[in-house]
Amino acid sequence: MKKFFKILFLIILFSILILWLVKKFLLTHRYQVKYYNEDKIEKDIVITFNGIYGTEKQLRFIDEKLAEDGYSVVNIQYPTVDDRIVEMTDKYIVPTIDEQIKKLNEINLERKAKSLPELKINFVVHSMGSCLIRHYLKEHKLNNLGKVVLISPPSHGSQLSDNPIADLLWYFIGPAVADMKTDENSFVNQLGNPDYPCYVLIGDKSNNFLYSMFIKGEDDGMVPLSTAKLEGFPLKTIENTTHTSILEKQETVDEILKFLNE
Repeated sequence: MKKFFKILFLIILFSILILWLVKKFLLTHRYQVKYYNEDKIEKDIVITFNGIYGTEKQLRFIDEKLAEDGYSVVNIQYPTVDDRIVEMTDKYIVPTIDEQIKKLNEINLERKAKSLPELKINFVVHSMGSCLIRHYLKEHKLNNLGKVVLISPPSHGSQLSDNPIADLLWYFIGPAVADMKTDENSFVNQLGNPDYPCYVLIGDKSNNFLYSMFIKGEDDGMVPLSTAKLEGFPLKTIENTTHTSILEKQETVDEILKFLNE
């Protein structure tokens, strides 16, 4: 019996070590801000940022295409495993938006003197990033707000967050996972419906059958299509794409540009 408990203890210890290493080296990414067309702002600003465990690289295809179309793009890569959504927003999102608001106000004063139309700030965000921007816009009034594109958003949560295993492993997978539960009292379900122009894009294909086992109905591997919807706002399914592959498809860019340019 002693030998059994010794082996069990070693297995648990080894599992905790593996989980810690995964968190430290695979799920944790440093805070950084990347700019496109920073010194030539003649079109709207678009701020983009990732979802949970995401990186700047995931949004690079979209960022580069938006920059090619003339937009000034600001990408925020932020750590996602140490804080709740409110804390992440205050630490990493608010400072960059404040910086861009200040810059845009100065530019718009110059444009007004030249009888040119004012420029706006738009947002293109992925997955959990949609929760951060919805929280931000609920708490802050943006006078020059343009449009918001939510890609693969857990607008009303995901059953993956409901799983009891997620509660047990919160230290390793991040406390923000609990903010995206599907019950009506969860953080994401208290954000309310947006009062600004919004467009939802989501994939229809899962590349993770294990995750899909816990999700009701059709999903993109992480988010149920049914909970991505926001009442009163258009939703477009990008066919044959998953939760992350949607970020690298030209059709996704085409839909974003069409919405922003309307």
